[in-house]
Amino acid sequence: PRLYRLEQLPRALAWQTVRSLLESIDRKTHVGLRDYTMLFLMATYGLRSSEIVALTLDDICWRSHSIRITQRKTDTPLLLPLTDAAATALVRYLRRGRPASSPYRQVFLRSRAPDGTLAPGAVTKAFDYWSRRSGLDIPSWGPHCLRHSFAIHLLRQGTAFKTIGDLLGHRSCDSTGQYVRLALE
Repeated sequence: PRLYRLEQLPRALAWQTVRSLLESIDRKTHVGLRDYTMLFLMATYGLRSSEIVALTLDDICWRSHSIRITQRKTDTPLLLPLTDAAATALVRYLRRGRPASSPYRQVFLRSRAPDGTLAPGAVTKAFDYWSRRSGLDIPSWGPHCLRHSFAIHLLRQGTAFKTIGDLLGHRSCDSTGQYVRLALE
């Protein structure tokens, strides 16, 4: 049958499922710590995979408690507050999970040879791996569902529609509407 635009449900997980997924990640290994930090930032800020892999050490402003995201679709910078929880996750990863002597400025690096930066597909692989390993009923939507979950979570907390759009880096309300077009309540 033919599917019309906006006919399908948005790909968002319940916020409790997002939290359970993050809690299930084994942070005792370097890879687990890296993957937890990546997925935590995606869930906390609604970031895209491409924005995660492009994040550099220079984008984290520790003194002003902010994080600068260069949005890949619009190529515009977005300055967000660095929450205590995000700062803690980043510090933990930078101290214990990221190679200290790396010449690369990107925050998240490959864990296996050859050394280098991650591709956006690596974020998808990490999400799929930890989703399967968690034992939770998570459809195979990929890590972008964390962005949808973030938007729905903000909407349910009473955040203004315009603010959600600004945080997601959308220029039009129609783009934001794709993320929050369903309110079960």
